[in-house]
Order: sequence, then C-alpha cells, then structure tokens
Amino acid sequence: MQGTYERPGSSYFLDNTDIRYASKIKLGGGTDLVYGVTANNNPTVQDPWNTTPAWSFPFVAASDELAPTPSAGTMIEGTFAGRVAGSGFYLFANDKLYLEGTAYGTFDTKTLEALGLDPTDPASRFDGLAPYWRAAYEQDWGNYSLMFGTFGMFANVAPIGNQSAPTDKIADVGGDTQFQYIGGVHGLTARLSYIFEHEKLDGSQALGLASNSSDRLQSLKISGSYVYNGVVSFTAGYFNIWGNADPLLYGDSLSPTNLGSPNSNGWVFDVAWLPWSNRGPSIYPWFNMRLGASFTLYNQFNGASSNYNGAFRSASDNNTTFLYAWMAF
Repeated sequence: MQGTYERPGSSYFLDNTDIRYASKIKLGGGTDLVYGVTANNNPTVQDPWNTTPAWSFPFVAASDELAPTPSAGTMIEGTFAGRVAGSGFYLFANDKLYLEGTAYGTFDTKTLEALGLDPTDPASRFDGLAPYWRAAYEQDWGNYSLMFGTFGMFANVAPIGNQSAPTDKIADVGGDTQFQYIGGVHGLTARLSYIFEHEKLDGSQALGLASNSSDRLQSLKISGSYVYNGVVSFTAGYFNIWGNADPLLYGDSLSPTNLGSPNSNGWVFDVAWLPWSNRGPSIYPWFNMRLGASFTLYNQFNGASSNYNGAFRSASDNNTTFLYAWMAF
C-alpha cells in the first residue's frame, strides 16, 4: 500500500495498492507453479517487472501538480490509476512463464472523494468491467535474465461519466522486454516497452470532446540502469508519445503548425542513493530509503518544440529538476 501527500492543494490520497494471496504447488512432470489472486487499484501495479507502466522508469517522478507533463498518454499508463478496483488470477510456472487476467471497474464519486482523489480528474468512468491481460516469458542463466512479454487492456469508457451518451471503445496492446545482469557488486538493467492504443471515440465526438471519430496513440519507453553495490543508482531513459492530431481531444496542443498534436518526447536522467538497501538501521532493519535527483529534458511537448501553446512557450521551458525522498518498510 502506498500513500502520497502532495503539497500543492495539501492533499493526501491512497496511491498504488496491491493486496494478494499467493501459494505454490508442484504439478506432474516437475512443474513448479506459483498461483495467486490479486486485488489492486492500478492496472500493471501487480506486475513482477519494471517495464509495465505502474513501475516503469522514472520510478519516482514529479506529478503534474508540481511540474508540466504532456497532456496525452495511453489509458493503461495511469489514466485511471487509483480510480479503479480490480481482481484477477495469475500463474507463474517454473519461474519462466507468467500469465494473468484481471477485470477492473471504476470507483463512484463518493468513493473517490473518500480516498482523497478528485472525481473530476478525469470525470470519465468505465461502462461495465474492463479486462486486463498479461503474458511474459523469462529465461535465467547465472547472473543474467531476459524477459519478453505482452500486456493489454480494453474498456468501454463513458466520457465525463455521462452514461446516457455512447461510449468510447479504447484498446491498448503493449509489448515489453527486460534484460538484467545482477552480480555481487554491479547490476545492469535494460528495459523497453511499446504501447499501441486505438480509440473509437463515439461518445467523446457526440459530446464535442473529440474532433475525430477514431484516433491512434503510441508510446515508447527505453531505459537503462547501473547500480553499484545496491547503494548508488544511475538511470537514463528516453520516452516518446505520438499519434493523430485531434484539436478537441488534445486542447492543450495549440501550435499553429501542428494543432491538436499529442506528440511529446524527451529524456529523463536519474541518480539515487539507497543507504540501507543492503540492510536497514538496527532499530528497524526492514526500513529502506531512496534519495535521488532526476532531470527531465523535453525535445517536443504537446505537439511542437517551440510555440506549442500558441504563446511562444518552448518544450525546453518545461525541463524539470526534481529532488525526492522515497521510503519503504
């Protein structure tokens, strides 16, 4: 369970939460099978790897309350994080093959307010349950491991919670891979994920919220990390979001030359110190902390490198240096 306090607005809210039951059995033929049930509030927060959206790099990032962030993003990359509840079943066979299916529904307004969340950001709700699926295969040899996987989600979304209007049909399909070397002193990780989103916007177009009847959005993330002795971490990552221009759907994109474009891309660099990653303080050995600094550099923001908002603001004006302290126990 993760709780977050955010100074802008002085709000405290329930963040990523995953409650699960897990057990293991041995099947005929010598197959070791881990199986379990997960109940969580953010699709992909239950995933074992750091390539799916909930735990992907940057692992700790400034929210849009603290720093400008691109307005476009795929549904599965946090649009409904903390605003849904889902439960599902997973299997992990021989530490190699992982399979999962989970179904999500959105919280109502009163529940969101009780959890400290703004029910209008976004105001959209799922019409019925939204299925999520995940499959991945990992091969380990010595200190090395390599994973290839795929994941996705489909939802009927009622724009601004209007159940009387037609729904938007949104489908996300992703692919990911992760390579790791974990030695006694040195650790290396390389990650890549790609998400394709198709949006059939019957509801949004009927309500005047989208210009197009359908849109496509794509998201690419690549990152690499080096960790020394489990204590010092250096990470660099590249991100790119691109898709169809839609002046109503992407109203913050006001570039005269690329009106309504969702395109944003740039780099994130992070350095961190984990003083108790090998063993916590004697008073509480399970305590852990990450102290870090990250720098986000934008090449393109909401559709353009310069004058993206029609008021001569450049993408680089949103470059952000972010200092953080993250604790776990």
